[in-house]
Amino acid sequence: MRRHPFTLTLRVLVGAWLLLAAGAVGAASVAVEDVRLWAGPDGTRVVFDLSGAATYTTMTLKNPDRVVIDIASARLANANRPFPEGQGFVSRVRAGPQANGALRLVLDLSSPATSRTFTVGPDGASGHRLVVDLSGTGSASASTNAPLKPVKVVPASTGRDVIVAIDAGHGGVDPGAIGRDGTREKDVTLAIARRLKARIDREPGMRAVLTRDSDIFLAHRERIRRARSQQADMFISVHADAFHDRSVAGSSVYVLSARGASDEAARWLAERENAADLLGGVKLEGKDDDLQSVLLDLS
Repeated sequence: MRRHPFTLTLRVLVGAWLLLAAGAVGAASVAVEDVRLWAGPDGTRVVFDLSGAATYTTMTLKNPDRVVIDIASARLANANRPFPEGQGFVSRVRAGPQANGALRLVLDLSSPATSRTFTVGPDGASGHRLVVDLSGTGSASASTNAPLKPVKVVPASTGRDVIVAIDAGHGGVDPGAIGRDGTREKDVTLAIARRLKARIDREPGMRAVLTRDSDIFLAHRERIRRARSQQADMFISVHADAFHDRSVAGSSVYVLSARGASDEAARWLAERENAADLLGGVKLEGKDDDLQSVLLDLS
């Protein structure tokens, strides 16, 4: 049977439209599954939990102050779920679909702030995340990449106390290891740090300071800065790592070596703990192994 050219053309056009429509529907595969908001003494962090990798753009607007994030081909997984109450720099979180298929997320600000937005890939039980950090202009958190000044040397004749900085590992959005019954490493380390501080403070000639005394996230660089600001003579980092064999007991102590990690277990631990800084946007991608090793050793 001979077919009319118009019929063939129409079928081709209809078929092409169906393919484009199917592609458009399939492209909207990124869902914002949850929104978490936390405010600390150094700033405010908003975490958007995503169903997959996302492409986004961001801009900061004035009058009123707000941060706008557009995620391409995205949607809210549950449009009826309320957003968290505002705190810190964020007075309100809102969202709305755009004509181009993007999802617009708006952070209404209570005061002007500097924003930094980045994504974090899957890590353990956590999936893809889009993180927005807000800090005040000129705040300490905005200058953590500035060169570190040497700790001032105090002559022994002054007889000052020996200062010990105790660093409770993890915190805030970084829970650390999670036990079978839901025990979080960040809570265990903070409890240990507080008890250790009390014990040290009872020793004549010694005084302890905590890098964190609440459930907040601190990048490794900020932990170092806080210890240096107190002119600490010693830095102790407390962790409570998980292990599969419940019969294992005891503790492990790692001491800074001028030649880096001393054995395979120490190298594994260093890689695991430095990876936690990805939550704070610290990345070593693009640098060769030797340079990464040097940078971590210097830190």
